[in-house]
Amino acid sequence: MKNKELIRIGNNTSPVFVSEIPDKHFKRLWQLHVGSHTNTTVVVLADKQVYDLHQSWIESFTSRLNITVANTQLLVAGEKIKQLAVAETIINEWIALSIPKNAIILCIGGGTITDLGGFIASVYKRGLRLINIPTSLMAMTDASIGGKNALNLGTYKNQIGTFHAPLFTFVAPEFLKTLPETEMASGYAEMMKHGLLEGKNFLKKMLNIVPNAAAPSTSLLVDSIRIKIQIVDSDPTEKSKRMFLNLGHTFGHAYEGFFATSGQPITHGCAIAWGLTEILFASESICNLHSKKIKDVAAWLNQHYRFDTIPIWEQLKEYIVSDKKNISSSFRIVLLNELGRPFIQAIDENGLKSIHSLFCNKNGLRNLGINN
Repeated sequence: MKNKELIRIGNNTSPVFVSEIPDKHFKRLWQLHVGSHTNTTVVVLADKQVYDLHQSWIESFTSRLNITVANTQLLVAGEKIKQLAVAETIINEWIALSIPKNAIILCIGGGTITDLGGFIASVYKRGLRLINIPTSLMAMTDASIGGKNALNLGTYKNQIGTFHAPLFTFVAPEFLKTLPETEMASGYAEMMKHGLLEGKNFLKKMLNIVPNAAAPSTSLLVDSIRIKIQIVDSDPTEKSKRMFLNLGHTFGHAYEGFFATSGQPITHGCAIAWGLTEILFASESICNLHSKKIKDVAAWLNQHYRFDTIPIWEQLKEYIVSDKKNISSSFRIVLLNELGRPFIQAIDENGLKSIHSLFCNKNGLRNLGINN
């Protein structure tokens, strides 16, 4: 992989390309996957801040394509745009503009942009073609990959969703140069999840990372993407193994929803880091998971995503009950038998309440005095 300017990951259905020279490669990939003989209608869905920072580059590569940009939607990214009302407003505008079924949606931004764009692409005229250009570390390594698209209902995460894979995903590390430090750290937390699922060399590399403003090397970025792609390709519609990618997300999404409702929002990655910390504790308690490396991971998470106060079970319960992974009266939790060996465990409400209480007590965490 050294000195390779363009790296392809995944199969022919929905590959990911990592390019260190995006000006050189995007046009060629467009011609390969879309074609260049006929003019193509394109609608752009982009993070406004990203677009403003990289407008000259975005317009330079789109100007070299045989396309007509019929509409550009610039949105202030964040969980608040992952709502049916936002999707409906955009769809109504496209209907008024007579955007045709053979158009392509080009999503440029982080995970909330690719979630919204992927959802609209899957439902407008029963499906438009989609290309993702993720611009955050979280989106590059996780959110934009695999074709899962979801909207929230209020603060309840990802309650409405579809599967709709992009033609390809184009990862340009160049975008990370302008990524805020909090968002960089957020992406590293999701990469650590990949490390726990892999359990070997990639995890070892992650333990040596300080998740600050510095972008990962291209090789580390590619390794993280490969782990997700391998899991997705083995189970595209989340019947079994793909559920492992929810490691840490049951508690993580609950933390994210609780703090959003309380008016003190935290990043998705921070929430997932806390969720991973709690699930490592649960795996230790339930599966007798003990190893020096597990302690190293817990220490890494605690050092870089530290929290001293925590919501009590009654404050988290409603967000966990609404989690999309639940079946009947049980909660499907991803645990670790050992590093690199995840499995699904059904646990009832009392079991989760007990895990949370023991987790708080063991770590000396104070109850959070926020009413929501």
